[in-house]
Amino acid sequence: MKIPFRSKEISWLSFNARVLQEGASSDVPLMERIKFLGIYSSNMDEFFRVRVATLRRLASLGEQWKSLHMPDPNVTLKTIATIVGEQAEDFNVAYGNAMADLEANGIRVVNEEQVPKSLHSHVIKYFREKVSPHINPIMLKHTAKSPKLRDAPMYLAVRLTKADGKGRAAHSLIEIPGVLPRFIALPKSGRTQLVMYLDDIIRFGLGEIFGVLPYDTFESYAIKFTRDSELEFDDDFTESFYEKLEDGLKARQQGLPVRANFDSNFPKTFLNLVLKKLNISAPEKLYPGAKYHNRRDLLSFPSFGRDDLKNPPTEEIIPRGFRKSHKKSIFAKIRKRDLLLHIPYHPFRFYIDLLQEASIDPFVQTIQMTQYRLAKKSCVAKALMAAARNGKKVSVLVEPQARFDEEANIAWASEYRAAGVRVVLGVPGLKVHSKLLLINRREHGVDRAYTILGTGNFNEDTTGIFADHLLFTAHPEIAEDAAAIFRFAERSYHPPRLKHLVAAPVGLRVFIRKKIRAEIDAAKAGKKAGISLKINNLSDEEVVGLLYEASQAGVKIRIIARSMFSLITGDGPGESIEAIGIVDKYLEHSRLLIFENDGEPEVYLSSADFLPRNFDSRIETVFPIYDKKLKEQLFKYFEIQWSDNVKARILDADLSNEYRKSDGKPIRAQYVIEDYLRNAAR
Repeated sequence: MKIPFRSKEISWLSFNARVLQEGASSDVPLMERIKFLGIYSSNMDEFFRVRVATLRRLASLGEQWKSLHMPDPNVTLKTIATIVGEQAEDFNVAYGNAMADLEANGIRVVNEEQVPKSLHSHVIKYFREKVSPHINPIMLKHTAKSPKLRDAPMYLAVRLTKADGKGRAAHSLIEIPGVLPRFIALPKSGRTQLVMYLDDIIRFGLGEIFGVLPYDTFESYAIKFTRDSELEFDDDFTESFYEKLEDGLKARQQGLPVRANFDSNFPKTFLNLVLKKLNISAPEKLYPGAKYHNRRDLLSFPSFGRDDLKNPPTEEIIPRGFRKSHKKSIFAKIRKRDLLLHIPYHPFRFYIDLLQEASIDPFVQTIQMTQYRLAKKSCVAKALMAAARNGKKVSVLVEPQARFDEEANIAWASEYRAAGVRVVLGVPGLKVHSKLLLINRREHGVDRAYTILGTGNFNEDTTGIFADHLLFTAHPEIAEDAAAIFRFAERSYHPPRLKHLVAAPVGLRVFIRKKIRAEIDAAKAGKKAGISLKINNLSDEEVVGLLYEASQAGVKIRIIARSMFSLITGDGPGESIEAIGIVDKYLEHSRLLIFENDGEPEVYLSSADFLPRNFDSRIETVFPIYDKKLKEQLFKYFEIQWSDNVKARILDADLSNEYRKSDGKPIRAQYVIEDYLRNAAR
């Protein structure tokens, strides 16, 4: 019998609606609301470039999608179109309210027609000096071939005419240059700080752009299109992988358009001309909207020093085990006991400190690390290169297919090699998503290994945004397992035999199956049984089915899911499963698994979500927490999040995103966790 299983794309849209709720909430500080609107827009861009593009390709293959155990992509695409249209209306309302609130707080966004006359010379000067050198219009002719336009940028479609109505109109596309800031601060007008979109500064200068042509009247409308961005690679590694990646990135720029956003005021005849040039004809790809697009740029909206419109700053928490002692190395602290960082409440810099110490420590012999995403100016990478220059044997397993970070990772691989770091560039047929660091040190004539395992990337740019966990341990057998995973990744034909760690693709699915079945057996035997999961995505049919079975057997199941969630709670086999999703100032990213185990709970952290790709086509690591104090911290961490009644939404059958309500004291989990960890540090 087929189990109830929701499309992961539809559930993801429900997650992005929770992000939009934050952008619309008057309880969220104004600058944070604007940030959430930017996150929502950025998320939606990637959703179309990847998920919608994939669904369209699947739909074009007839009924082959049935073998993938997924809902009909044609039905899903129709539902997506309806939901996206509804959310667009909600977004525009939230955006309008945010702009009105900005003005009420002395910050006004003005367009090209609203610039005070006293500032006209200032705007045109900025246009001439900063903007004009980057403007290269593409003239659209009815008989010419379609222009090859890049993916992601926004364009202004311009119609050029004569005021006297004589002659034939001309048409042009102008790319909004991404090398310039999207928002430009103007001098104050009285007490009001003025801001302009770059789009409107270009509109202000249209007369100068086309001054050499016989036109004096200009209409302009925003349009942006999104291409299919999936990079497809076969398993033939006989040619240079660098070349294949470069070919794939070029193909991304030439992929079929999957969405066109445009100003709803766009005249139909002019719009049809532009769409014809872009080879977009299917109505399901068309999304009329407001005057501005690429609203992901709201993430860079200037704050003008208005800290009163932001979340209050958080004072960092230094956990006891990491308190500085200039005479005591971090390795000595890890030898004493396992250490756990709760990011971002605890600073990520301790990971960098460890690498920097390792780079100059005369006893360190080797360093091995996996790399999925790094910061743009990564201190992690610099420490690794310094270690190599200091004579350490350093190797980095670089994942070249980290989506939208492919070029950056290839660049890092080149820098590593120049510094003497050994680079392993990917694993045939697999993505390396595990977060692993292994350091070997020669101590008193004996080799000792230190293992650092994480739920998130070793990326200091995002550690202030993502909530993750990072374990530091000197457990010798965990280090042996980590070494075996590195050997597997380098050879990929010899599955590792692991004692403590669990790795995909060789053992994770079996492990999860075994753990859920153990809880089912315990429940049937009248023993304590329970499963508590904190995860980003849950959309694997087998796991969903097992959780239904466990629930029916009497296992208490609680799930905190961030985004994709294909399990359906409520009536049916999931009727006794409880699930919530939390969206707050930090993005919940850590994966925490707790199995009741008849009163002796087992706790695991994981780099993997519960998606088919994480089980079957990625290198992932699940790691146990053995230290009793750290286990207690993670129990408390989960219970605090589970008790949230401020930012938690109930993941019901309809994914209605209703806030969990309580008659008791308000509990906002991220703030309560911060207080808990601060008290623990004392």
